[in-house]
Amino acid sequence: MHDVGRSALLWHIWTRLGLQDVRLKFRRSAIGPAWIFVNLAVLVVSIGFIYTNLLGQPANEFIPYLTIGMILWTYLTNSIVDGGNAFVNSEGYIKQIGLPIYVYLFRFFVSITVTMLITMCAFVIVAVVYRLPVGTGTLLAVPGLLMVMAASLLLITIFAHLNARFRDIAHMASVGMQVLFYVTPVIFPARLLQQRGRLALIVELNPLYHLLEVVRRPLLSSSPADLQSYLAAAAIVGVLAMVATLIIAVYQRRIVLAL
Repeated sequence: MHDVGRSALLWHIWTRLGLQDVRLKFRRSAIGPAWIFVNLAVLVVSIGFIYTNLLGQPANEFIPYLTIGMILWTYLTNSIVDGGNAFVNSEGYIKQIGLPIYVYLFRFFVSITVTMLITMCAFVIVAVVYRLPVGTGTLLAVPGLLMVMAASLLLITIFAHLNARFRDIAHMASVGMQVLFYVTPVIFPARLLQQRGRLALIVELNPLYHLLEVVRRPLLSSSPADLQSYLAAAAIVGVLAMVATLIIAVYQRRIVLAL
C-alpha cells in the first residue's frame, strides 16, 4: 500500500494525464468533449421516446429516470472495461518511467470521472426542462455520488490488475455488464418489477440497483433513498475495498512481468 500512497501524493501528475486523455480523445474535433454530451443526448431521446410509449410511462418521470440511470451505468461500465486496461495501455510509461504504477490507475479514474461529469450536463438540462423538485434533499446525491466514485476507483484497481495478468478478463466483464444492464432498472422503472411478486427479488438483491439508487432518488425526488440502499451501497464499497487490497497484495509486484 506504500506505492498507493506515493501515487496519491503525485496528484498533479495523474490529474493532468487524465485531463489530457479526455482532450486527446477528441483532438481536432469541431466540438471536442461536447461529443460526450451529444452521444448521451441522442441515446436518451431515442430510447426515451420508444420506452415512454412502450411501457406507458409519463415522459416527465421516465426521461429524467433514464438519463441519470444511463449516466451512472455508463460510468460503472467504463470503470470496468476501460479502467481494466489501465496498466495494459500504460505499458510504455510503466517500463520507461520510474513512477509508482498506481499513478496510471488514478489517471484513468480522472479520465473516466471527467467524462461522467460532462454527461451530467445532460441531466441538468433534463431536470430544468421537466422541472424536477430541488431542495435540501437533493444534496443527498453528493454522498451517494462519492460512494459511486469510490466503487469506480476500486473497480478500476481490481480489473486493471486482473486484466494485466489475464487479458480475457476485460472482455468477459464487458459481456457480464451487458447482461446485468437488462436485469438492472436502468431503462425501465424498478417499480415495474417490484409490483410483480417474485420478480421484485431481481431488484432487491441486485447490488448495482442500490448503488444507482443512492444517487438517482435524491436527484429525481429531492428525498433520500431507502435505508437498505445506503447500507447495500456501503457494503459494496467495503467488499470492493477488501478485494482490491487482496489483489494489490498478490499481483502488485507481478504487474511489470505480466505486461
